[in-house]
Parts: sequence; C-alpha cells; structure tokens
Amino acid sequence: MSIPIEKQEEMELWRQFKEDDSFAARQQLIIRYLPQVKYQVGRIKMYLPEFIEESDLESYGVIGLIDAIYKFDYKKGIKFNTYASRRIRGEIIDYLRRLDWLPHTVRREGRIVKNAVEQFTSKYGRRPSINELARALNMSEERIENLYSLLYSSQWFSLHEVLGDTQLFEFIQDKEENQPEEMYQKKRSEELLAEAIDNLNDTERLVISLYYYEGLTQKEIAEIMDLSPARVSQLHKKAIYRLRGSLARKKEQLI
Repeated sequence: MSIPIEKQEEMELWRQFKEDDSFAARQQLIIRYLPQVKYQVGRIKMYLPEFIEESDLESYGVIGLIDAIYKFDYKKGIKFNTYASRRIRGEIIDYLRRLDWLPHTVRREGRIVKNAVEQFTSKYGRRPSINELARALNMSEERIENLYSLLYSSQWFSLHEVLGDTQLFEFIQDKEENQPEEMYQKKRSEELLAEAIDNLNDTERLVISLYYYEGLTQKEIAEIMDLSPARVSQLHKKAIYRLRGSLARKKEQLI
C-alpha cells in the first residue's frame, strides 16, 4: 500500500528537522500543527473567567507545541497530535496555576455559599435556587453566579490533573458546535461527575471534598479526620481510582 503524498511530505519535514537540523522544516512543522494549539485553547477557555486572555493561553500552548516537536520521535510511528496534545494542554494548565488567579476571598465566600447550600438542602430537602441563596446570604444573584463560575473553573483544573483522560470534561463536544448541544453536554457532564462523587463512601467523599473543594492539604485533612497522613493518602488514591472507573463507564452517556 502506497503512503499518501501528504504523509510523505510530513515525514520528510520530520526527517529534515531531526536529522538535518533544518530551521525551515521546524517552522513548517509549527505552522502545520498550530491548529492543535487553537483547539486545546478553545476547550480550556470555555471554563475560564473572561479576564484571562485567549492570546496568553495560545502563547503558552505554542511553547508546549515547540517542546513536543523537539522531543517527538517520528520513527516510532506514534501520532504526533496525540503526543502533542498532552504537552500543549499541560503547558497551558501550568501557566494558569502559576497565575494564582482565584483570590482567597473568593474561596472564603465559596465556602460560605457551600455551607448555605448544605443547610438549605438539609432543611428543605432540595437545593436552593440562586435567588434563594442570594436572599439568605444578602448577596446579589450576579455575585452568586460569578462565585459558581470561578469556583467551577478552579475545581476543573484540580480534577483534570488527577482524573486524566477519563475525566468527564474531556468528553464535552468541540466549542464550535451549536450552543444548545454544547450547553446540554456541559450540564450533563457536571451531573455525571456529581453522581460519581456521590457514589463514593462517606469517608472517601469527605477526603475529596476537603482536598479539592476546600483546598486543604492531606496533613490538614488527617488532623481534621483524626487519621494518619498515610491513611488519608490511601483514601485519596482509592477515591480517585474509583472516580476514574466510574467516569470511564459513563463516557458513552455523553456520546
């Protein structure tokens, strides 16, 4: 079977760059795979506050792309897009973590909202509406919605790191799809993630909540739960393992 001309041209670019150290071939490879950067930025940007510039994300994505080009072994027969996507996404997420863009005041207010939701749910047997929360906490509805948005973004990055490719947000459709479908996919993914966490036992769920939603260290969690740090680490790993399995099984519900 003959190799398509486009594939031959791509392989020749890799050969020129890797074996002849061709700067021109390097530039052509960057241009060829630049859409992969835009694709990854598009998927991440939908979960971020508006003040984070897309151009900044693209700049760090290009850094990840160039790093991938230098480290990629084209002779192994691995698809470069698969190899590069992790490095591009990883570089962008590392940049966002370094920003420390979620202020402590937001986290504190988030805990206040969370406690209010739990108290309301315990009393009335259902979750409160935005309006009910706003009245209970003497906050504007807009402020409540902004808190949800900011905290949701922060939680996504934490869970993204530990759940890997099986985490639900990887299964959300491309940003360019029609808006109603995109909104449904996002809402459904959130519901499935919540269901997966609810299926953990009480101890595992508490560890996940304290670690990812309250921002406590494993040592602090150990003190709160009167356990050893080693035991908390075991519970954390077990919970993540169960979440991965649960989300992988639910993947087909988003396709």
